[in-house]
Amino acid sequence: MKCPVCKDVTLLMSEKQGIEIDYCPECRGIWLDRGELEKLTRKEESVIKKIEDDDYNYYKNHKEYESKPRRRKKESFLGEFFEMFGGDD
Repeated sequence: MKCPVCKDVTLLMSEKQGIEIDYCPECRGIWLDRGELEKLTRKEESVIKKIEDDDYNYYKNHKEYESKPRRRKKESFLGEFFEMFGGDD
């Protein structure tokens, strides 16, 4: 399949954590097949829920942090997922 933007570049296919995407190595455009966006959003929601649950359980069990808990910086699933396509330039 050719890139819809570049026209003459063949898209590459990649699969990570059960989600298959097509991407252009030239313009770095990403295309998802039907249903893949829903898989991505469900995965992101489950990761966020896990982080929130972990934070809640941590602070619940550590009374000295009850005043105003600081949130730990976490990478999102989507950030990690798309990191393999070049990150920020």
